[in-house]
Amino acid sequence: MATTSISPNATAPRKRAGGLIITRVSFASAKTLLAAGSFYIFFIALVVGLLYPSMSSLNFGSYMTSNAVAGLVGAHLKNVSSFSALLALELYSSLYALIWGGIIAYMAGASLPATIENGTIDLALGRPISRTHYYLELWLSAILGAVFLSLTAALSVWISTLFVHNANIDWSWLAIAELIELALMFLASGIGMLFGSFMSASRAAGGTAFGIIALFYLMNTVGTLSDKLTWMLKIEPLYYTQGIQALAEHSVTGWYPIVLVVGGLVCGIAGLVIFNRRDIPTT
Repeated sequence: MATTSISPNATAPRKRAGGLIITRVSFASAKTLLAAGSFYIFFIALVVGLLYPSMSSLNFGSYMTSNAVAGLVGAHLKNVSSFSALLALELYSSLYALIWGGIIAYMAGASLPATIENGTIDLALGRPISRTHYYLELWLSAILGAVFLSLTAALSVWISTLFVHNANIDWSWLAIAELIELALMFLASGIGMLFGSFMSASRAAGGTAFGIIALFYLMNTVGTLSDKLTWMLKIEPLYYTQGIQALAEHSVTGWYPIVLVVGGLVCGIAGLVIFNRRDIPTT
């Protein structure tokens, strides 16, 4: 009777990748976007640290009392000559909330449609994995992107203090400012996932999500120009993003970040419901 022998050099089959593989792939796909945002954060913090002696001698106070300028940065600051105030102005104002939040909104918005465009969603859902699981892992990748940008900002601030004599940064208030900005980026991730749940073009979904954040910034800016327009402030999330006040003036309204988190949950869960009910186009 003939027998067959198995070659000892035969390679064993590769194990199926596990452990949040969808999250890891989605996060890696956004590495260029996150790297650009991280470089921008580090560059701004480094410039503030290197040029602080010159910047502190400038009279920013007269400019910050203007409603137009206060609308651009999102706060009326009483003292902008300290190092922490300048860092808050450059890294935690509503302008930079627009940039960081926009990055996360675009990342979240494009993540799901991108898998429809390249057909990977068909392969993933063909395996024993639910749509809810798939959606939540993609959402988690956007949240991790937000955490990554927050940690980059904290590290960049620490590096900038190495160039300043007596920087006097209150690290507990810096942590609060970071958590506030993280809450905004969580909201941005929920907005992105909402638009990505029913759109099939990644650039369109990401761009639309970013456009919503830009609209909020416009409302935040215009709302400070007149008392008749203040209603615009309280219906957009940048009004509740007080990172600049936390770091510069050590003051914050405790329930404001809760508004951002709840808004992110509502948008994200609404996107999950839509995604579970939609027909996914096949490639």
